[in-house]
Amino acid sequence: MKKKIFALFLIVVFSIGMCMTVFADEKIDLISDKKTEDTKQFLVTITRPEGDETTFKESYVICGNSDKQNITVKLLMYNEKTEQFEPYMNLDGEDTWTIGASGFFMKEIELPKKGANKVRIVAYQGTAKMDEAELVLGENLQVNTFTVTLLDRSIRDAIKNGFLRITDMLDNLFGA
Repeated sequence: MKKKIFALFLIVVFSIGMCMTVFADEKIDLISDKKTEDTKQFLVTITRPEGDETTFKESYVICGNSDKQNITVKLLMYNEKTEQFEPYMNLDGEDTWTIGASGFFMKEIELPKKGANKVRIVAYQGTAKMDEAELVLGENLQVNTFTVTLLDRSIRDAIKNGFLRITDMLDNLFGA
């Protein structure tokens, strides 16, 4: 009887232990925290976005380059519910990649919502499985945050139509 209870106890302990590893959080708090300050672009030069940008297209290309070796880039998007940056998949289904021999990267993403989308691009020297203790902001970890605002197509049409009406009005006034 004692052996059966002990065996049952071991099964429960192992089951709980396995569940813990399944639900373990892979994010690194330093790069997920909204309070983390941006650094200079010393590992990767991000060429797009150049700063905070506005677009009408839901599809957006992020690109950059590096002359250094063994650079890993991670893409994160701000989640307003959790108030943290979370890994975000590009259209290739990856949120982390290593810059190849060419030194360039170009990844296309789908902007998740209309309005402001806070995108964080993180680059670090090392492998994708780096530990937070190994990352030092400004030394081997680069963090850059951008806001890409997705405007509704109706706004674009209103601007376009408004511009055409002004042009037509000026043509009528000045007889051009």
